[in-house]
Amino acid sequence: MFKLPSLFNKERSLTIGTLVFIALIGVSLAGLAAWGSWQEYRKQFRDAEITTSNMARALAQHAEDALVSVDNIVAGLVNTVELQNRHHLPNAELHQFLLERVADYPMLHGLFVMDQTGRAVVSSQPWMARGLMYDDREYFKYHRHFTNRSAHIGPAVYSKLTGDWVLTVSRRLNHEDGSFAGVVVATIKLDYFKFFYDEFDIGDDGVILLASDNGKLLMRRPSLESAVGMDISGGTIISAYRSEGPVGTMMLKSMVDHTERLYSYRHFDDYPLLVAVALSKEEIFAAWRTQTYRLIAICTILFILLGIFGSYLILQIRIRQATENELRDAKLTLESLNDELQALASEDSLTGLCNRRKFDATLTLEFVRAVRNHSSLALIMIDVDRFKQFNDQYGHVAGDECLKRIADVLKNIPGRASDMAARYGGEELAVLLPETDVVGAHTIAERIRAEIEALAIPHAANFGGVVTVSAGVSAFRPTLHNGNARMLVQEADEALYDAKAQGRNCVRIAEP
Repeated sequence: MFKLPSLFNKERSLTIGTLVFIALIGVSLAGLAAWGSWQEYRKQFRDAEITTSNMARALAQHAEDALVSVDNIVAGLVNTVELQNRHHLPNAELHQFLLERVADYPMLHGLFVMDQTGRAVVSSQPWMARGLMYDDREYFKYHRHFTNRSAHIGPAVYSKLTGDWVLTVSRRLNHEDGSFAGVVVATIKLDYFKFFYDEFDIGDDGVILLASDNGKLLMRRPSLESAVGMDISGGTIISAYRSEGPVGTMMLKSMVDHTERLYSYRHFDDYPLLVAVALSKEEIFAAWRTQTYRLIAICTILFILLGIFGSYLILQIRIRQATENELRDAKLTLESLNDELQALASEDSLTGLCNRRKFDATLTLEFVRAVRNHSSLALIMIDVDRFKQFNDQYGHVAGDECLKRIADVLKNIPGRASDMAARYGGEELAVLLPETDVVGAHTIAERIRAEIEALAIPHAANFGGVVTVSAGVSAFRPTLHNGNARMLVQEADEALYDAKAQGRNCVRIAEP
């Protein structure tokens, strides 16, 4: 009789404890789901920042290269025309020269030489003799007023001849006494930039725009002809440029269509222009929202299942054997999870190869085994040639993809269970080959080098234009008195540096 209250309190405590335990699991599950969703949100945002920033850099470089090429032509024409004016030479040959330049440069719409009245005296257009006047153009008024000889980038204008929208690059002509003698103008097709912008994937609601830094819109994708020449000086991009500096990335709302986007802008180094790339916030996080909704649905199902399980557990709490079974299952689950965590701890998350810690541990074990069995142990050290330049040119996302593809080659090359490929650090990889002599290791290294080169991954900064690797090979039969495992790494590393010094994309064997 005196045991009944004790038994009741024990069951009550177990019931309360079970309820608290289930509640903690539910809270933990919700917390983990929320934390994972937040981390994915941040990752999506970071990836979008990198994407827009890289696109803005590429677009700015493309446009600036085009402007430099055109400005060089204009500067050369200024010297030629001023020389002809001093010596009163005819313009017939100059007209042919202008025609050839326009034919050579796809971005050029036309080249024009105008006298001090604004009349076109020679151009790349054969019908210019009709007497069109250009004294009303902004660039003509600018050069007539200002005496500096530098290039002037004008606003977008509608061509009087072809009806195309063009961008002007102009320089002032002077008489021998320094007075105003006219203008040399090159017109660039705005469609040249449009066709280039169309090659970029910016989603359905993304935007690319080219504008002068005083707020005149020159080009926009998606194309809005009515937007060309629009004053956006009061808009978010120009305001951000003026307050934050020549390069920036931020979430802003467009003054044209009022859509919120992630913008990356970049001002040109040598010209008063800036380019901006924007991805729609809605599209950036579309995949994240879908994943989040799916996660919420899964969590809801799990909560329901958890409640059912808790109810069942409480009903069966008096049955000791059922409790013991639950504890045993939990123990097995934890052991399984621990085994999985140990496996993950030995794997490089990017490439799927063994990580450095696993490599060091395996090297030590194989060295001891080689001493015991009197067998040869070989090591190949591999480094991606000019990988820093690859990352600088193509971006770290492309760099990660490159390492993954190289890692796939290494996974398929070693053919024995004892062979091990690992990511040693950065772009440096290692292949450990137990019971392999230097000839066999050199054969495998050369095969790896050839297969990676055969991937033909573009690498403009590397010799041959594709990604290549250099490799160093070391192999010896260790004993208790002739060195240690680190010597094998050091020799292979020295051979690797010798391979890079010999011109890269080759395999070198360590000196005995």
